[in-house]
Amino acid sequence: MYMDNNHFNLEIDKSNKKSLIIFWLIFGSIVFLIIFYLNYNSDNLTKEQLLKINRHTKVIDVYVNKNEHNFLYVKFSNGSEKIMETSYHIGDSISKNKGDSIEYIFRGDSIIQNNLFETARKEKVLK
Repeated sequence: MYMDNNHFNLEIDKSNKKSLIIFWLIFGSIVFLIIFYLNYNSDNLTKEQLLKINRHTKVIDVYVNKNEHNFLYVKFSNGSEKIMETSYHIGDSISKNKGDSIEYIFRGDSIIQNNLFETARKEKVLK
């Protein structure tokens, strides 16, 4: 490496250049494999996450979250808040058991079944 007051020159000899190329090939291969794995298994990972949800609560507010790019958010009586993926109304009671893919929305005298797998599949197709 050579440096003077006006220029900064970085000279790489052949052995260092070869090492850098090998490093970038290995690094690029690892990144490619991770992206391929996540893309290939995204459906299974999504299903696994959806099955972990256990929610028994009531919708107390639906609002525009200015801190999150004005997306609609829903606030539940248990204090949790999340982006609104389903058309909830204030007063809806939500019941979702861990291990089940169906979320039940109790609205007035009706019970709405929301299959979270179908909702996630439709969202993926739209993207």
